[in-house]
Amino acid sequence: MENNSGAKDAQKLKKPLKFIIEGEDFETFDQYKTGAELKELKGIPLDTELYLSIAKPYSDELIENDKSVNLARPEIEKFFVKESYKFTFNEIKLTSYKKMVSGKEIFSIAGIEHPNCFVLYQKLKGHDFEKISLDEIVDLSMPGIENFITKDSEIFVYTLDGEHEMTDKKVLTAREILEFGAVNVEKFYLIQSYKDGSEKNYAYSYDEKIEMNCSGLVFITKEWLDIADVEEYGKKCELIPPARSFRIKIDKNYHIVKGKNITKAEIITLEGKPEVIYDAYKILNNNPKPVKILDDETVDLTEKCLVRFVLQPKEQQDGKGNRQNFVLPEEDVETLEKLSLQWETLLLPSMWLIIYNYPIPDGYNVKNVDIALTITSSYPATEIDMAYFFPPLVKNNGRSINAIQNQHIDGKIFQRWSRHRKPGDWKPGVDNLATHLSLVDNWLLNDLKR
Repeated sequence: MENNSGAKDAQKLKKPLKFIIEGEDFETFDQYKTGAELKELKGIPLDTELYLSIAKPYSDELIENDKSVNLARPEIEKFFVKESYKFTFNEIKLTSYKKMVSGKEIFSIAGIEHPNCFVLYQKLKGHDFEKISLDEIVDLSMPGIENFITKDSEIFVYTLDGEHEMTDKKVLTAREILEFGAVNVEKFYLIQSYKDGSEKNYAYSYDEKIEMNCSGLVFITKEWLDIADVEEYGKKCELIPPARSFRIKIDKNYHIVKGKNITKAEIITLEGKPEVIYDAYKILNNNPKPVKILDDETVDLTEKCLVRFVLQPKEQQDGKGNRQNFVLPEEDVETLEKLSLQWETLLLPSMWLIIYNYPIPDGYNVKNVDIALTITSSYPATEIDMAYFFPPLVKNNGRSINAIQNQHIDGKIFQRWSRHRKPGDWKPGVDNLATHLSLVDNWLLNDLKR
């Protein structure tokens, strides 16, 4: 046995050294290990006495926690604990190095992370199973091997605003959690907090089922807003907190509506005239173009960046102009119908798609233009290229627009913007009129930055 104060600085070995702790084989490349390190390897508490087996007639040596042992000696070193206590846990054989252990410590030895998820029982010889609480102390030195089994917990503990609550139900709704906690559901809503700092809001889903967890769920409550101003939050693109009612703007007027959802028909009823047929649009702070609301669509008033709504009298036609000289793919027709703008397909003799009164972002001399797009006979296998505007665009800041040229189309002088994709960027089956118009919108916005 050596007590070498410089053991920690010993050179690492090329071959592992073998040693045994409580009958279990270990290997290491460290020549020296302290008593504390040996105990940690086997999971032996630091306050337990560990011995090095010495051949008779010599006595076994007590290894203190700070004592270093040379493991490079010719024989394999064997370490043991003189007093250990065997028991079974759900029929698995385990060892405790303490005589008196609590129910919680038994779970720890068995590697159970959440003891609250289980109920512990001890089987005594000649007796039935006896329930052991987490704080109860068990003497493992009693004759025979101690036997323990577990059953799933029948009680679930959770916290609501820091107060501990209990239930025997495996599933509760958000409403039930609030009611069991004597919380006024008309004034407060429920939020579940997670360990990673994230949250789940049940403000608009009172009856959603929540599966209880034996490790302990955490809930908090927050008070409802009476009225949330959609325009105010939308201009800042901030999330709207749960509210009983919402103040919305339709055209130039404000209205108070209950609940967070509204349909196109309800928007028109609030602001429109019965004798007029309307299209309704959402105005979003993060989108330069109005977004058309479909007939069967429900708008969520808590949608981020939603600012207001506008109504536009609907044309009593399908949007097509009189001239339809060639047929567009069905998906392109659907895109044009969603825009609710007049359009025509012309042979001049080249194939042209003209979209009338197309909205463009603020910063140019006009608010709307006619857009001409040249369509090849091999479209959509080949790309739509560039864009042509009438009337010609001029930036309000006085700066020039690069790579433009005049182009005569259908008796008008359009302004051609020479903007192109990189070779291979057009993907047939993916790209179409909708993706090209998005690209055109980006050209218009990006040029304003120059």
